[in-house]
Amino acid sequence: MRTIGKFASILAIAALAGTAAPAGTWPERPVEVVIPANPGGDTDINCRIFLKYVEKELGQTMPVVNMAGAAGSVAMNNVKQARPDGYRALFFHSGALIGNIMGFTDYSVTEAFEVAGIPVIDKSNCFAANVKKPYDDIKELVAYAKAHPGEVSFGTESGSFTHLHILALAEASGADFNIVDAGTASEKTTALLGGRIDVIGTQYALMKQYIDKGEVKCVGILSDQRLAGAENVTTFADSGYDLVFDKFFYLAFPKGTPRAIIDRFNAVSKKVAENPDYIADCKRNFVNATYMAPEEAVRYINSQDKLYRKYEKALTGDQ
Repeated sequence: MRTIGKFASILAIAALAGTAAPAGTWPERPVEVVIPANPGGDTDINCRIFLKYVEKELGQTMPVVNMAGAAGSVAMNNVKQARPDGYRALFFHSGALIGNIMGFTDYSVTEAFEVAGIPVIDKSNCFAANVKKPYDDIKELVAYAKAHPGEVSFGTESGSFTHLHILALAEASGADFNIVDAGTASEKTTALLGGRIDVIGTQYALMKQYIDKGEVKCVGILSDQRLAGAENVTTFADSGYDLVFDKFFYLAFPKGTPRAIIDRFNAVSKKVAENPDYIADCKRNFVNATYMAPEEAVRYINSQDKLYRKYEKALTGDQ
């Protein structure tokens, strides 16, 4: 019995050593970061900008794996089921909460993952329209939609953050829009440029080059303040609609990832957020460099979830 007890103790010590070692030396190899989006969209761009600076601090590469599909649930499930060893992470945004409300996932972000922080917040969420359409701001868009019920096609991705935006406007205004699943950010843009969609929910940075070329127009920012660098674009508040939705981007690891790894990443994130070059890169992209530690990030995500659930009936169709 003593031999068995001694052997069991050895196994327990070995197990503890096996879990502690990776945390103490992490990262010893590349850390894959899964993005629930195709290349070229805002999630992909914001992630790559952030990781460029994280890699310098960690001294290790962080290759991106693009994995779009099912309102982000394909990528989320992939990371959720990965080994909690710190070598696979998720970079996603507010849309994860919408997907959960709509049933694409059966778990919450803050309960199913180890949230490592929020490094980016985007206040440039906007509606972009075909330049030939007879509306230049949200007030005119709503008036036209009311005069032509079901005619204005709005491109979004089912279960996405922009899906929430159009439902919130429809509820606040009483206008009837033809909501179309036009795919990811890059796919929506292509549909808008091709004239297959009248309006899309997107981010200003993704539209700026097309706005400058006169190919599309931004009819409103989902904010109560004008966007720095695009002060000529009116807000939803300017048109009488108090709809403010900030898009947050978070990085998370599988549940059970050692706290030492989360703390290491958190420390690196703080350094990155204070880096003038990172701040400048974000500003050029019309987003805000942010540092939000794990505990604060969890509280913030849960508060946003509470806000979004005000539109649960509209999102689920349960009237």
